[in-house]
Amino acid sequence: MIGVVLAGGSPKLLRLVLGDATSRSLLKFPKGTLLETHVKSMLKHFDRVIVVSDDPRVGSVCSTLPGCMFVEQRSPGIEGAICDSFSAISASGEKIVTILYGDIYAPSNMIDSHMNIVARYYEPVMTVTRPVMLRGSFLQVDIDPIEMSIIGMGRGQLVFAGLMTVNVNELRSLICQQDMSLHDALTHIAKRQRIHANMWLGEWVDLDTPWDYLLAVRLALSSLKGVYVSDHATIKDTAIIEPPVFIDDDAFIDHYAVLKGPVFIARGARIGAHSFLRNNVAVYEGALVGAYSEVKRSIIYDRARIGSHSYIADSVVGKEAHVAPYTVTENVPYTGVAGEIVVTSTHPLEGLKVGAIIAANSRTTPHSVLKPASIHR
Repeated sequence: MIGVVLAGGSPKLLRLVLGDATSRSLLKFPKGTLLETHVKSMLKHFDRVIVVSDDPRVGSVCSTLPGCMFVEQRSPGIEGAICDSFSAISASGEKIVTILYGDIYAPSNMIDSHMNIVARYYEPVMTVTRPVMLRGSFLQVDIDPIEMSIIGMGRGQLVFAGLMTVNVNELRSLICQQDMSLHDALTHIAKRQRIHANMWLGEWVDLDTPWDYLLAVRLALSSLKGVYVSDHATIKDTAIIEPPVFIDDDAFIDHYAVLKGPVFIARGARIGAHSFLRNNVAVYEGALVGAYSEVKRSIIYDRARIGSHSYIADSVVGKEAHVAPYTVTENVPYTGVAGEIVVTSTHPLEGLKVGAIIAANSRTTPHSVLKPASIHR
C-alpha cells in the first residue's frame, strides 16, 4: 500500500504565523514540522509516502525524508490534490490507498489504530472523532456503534478526522472522472459497501487558526521529559531550569532567566536576563525574548523578537514579528470568547485561555496593551 499526505491548500489565518509559507503542514512543533511528523508516522506502515502540495517548500522538506515523494498539486481543491496523487501512483498497480490530511494534529498512534483496522479487514476504513466544538465545514458522520461502520454522511455527532483508506480505482472514477466532490464520493461509496469506522478517542486538533495551533503545540509540549541541553547551547550559571525543558543547538540562556517547563527552546534562540518562561512555551529558531520579560503558554515563532519588560500570555507571535518593550497581552478564559473563536479539538477547552495574535512581520509600539482574541497586524 501507499500512503498519501495532502499538504496543499490555503494557510487561511495561519499565514499570520507562517508569514510567506502557504502550507499549514510546515507549522513547527517541538519534534519538527507537522509534515515531518506525519511522514515519519506513515512510514512505519508504508514503504513510500506521497506528499501533495502547491507549496514548493513542502517539496524541500519532503526531499530530506527517506521514502517521501513530492507531487506538485496542479489541480484545485482537495479533489484535485487526490487526483494528482493518483496520477503519480497509477503505474504502481496499488488497489487501496491511505490518505491523511496534512493540516491536522494528532499523535502517531492515531495512524497506528487506523492501520490496525485496515490490516484486519482490508476494506475501506474512515477514522472519525468527536470534537468538543465543531466548525460547520466538517464532514459529519454517523456510525453503527455495534458494527462500527459508517451509516450516514453529513449528519451525526462525529466528524471525519482526516484519515481514510479507500479503493484507488473507485475513488478515482468518482472524483477524477465523474467530477464528484469528495463528500459525495464518500457518501456514494458508503451506500454501496461497508466502510469501517475507526473511532479515535485521543488528542486531535484541526489546524485552521492560530488558536488551534496554540492548543496543538501545548499538547505536543506535554510529551517533553526531563531536561535536554545541547552541548552547543550556552546556559549561564545563574539561570534556573525546571523540567521538562528542551534547549537546542546554539541557544543562549542569560543570567537569572527562569525556564519552568514544559518549555522548548529551538536552535539559535536567545533568552534574556531575568526573563521568565513557564507553562507550555515554545520559542522557535532564532527568536529572542528580551530581558525581564514574562512568557507563558505562548508560541514565539522563527526570528520573532520580544522586547524587554513585556508580558506575553496565551498568545502567538508570528514569524519575524517585533514586539516592542513593555508590550502586554491581556488573556481571558476561552469560554469568554468562544463566540468569536472556535477551536475544533477533542481536548477539553475549559482550561484554555486566549490572549492575542501578533502577526508575522508586524510591529507593536512600546507600552501596547493587546486585547484578548485580537489580531495585531
